[in-house]
Amino acid sequence: MPPALSIAALLLISSAAAHAQSRPDPLDARTPVPPVVHKSPPPKPADNPPPADWRAANQRVERIGGWRTYAREQLPEAPR
Repeated sequence: MPPALSIAALLLISSAAAHAQSRPDPLDARTPVPPVVHKSPPPKPADNPPPADWRAANQRVERIGGWRTYAREQLPEAPR
């Protein structure tokens, strides 16, 4: 192995070992931890449409055929 490559490998190993030594032990309950900070996102405006006229909605349902028409839409066709 060329000397420059061996020196680079040695530096890499020593820096990894130093980094591992500077990290706190995760199993030690006395290890200080940074405080948890929660920052809420900004509120978004609601995209709700304005309420419809309930009388007009009721009249439309009556024209269509009432609740039974809506109930039939959910039922599969019966085999004959």
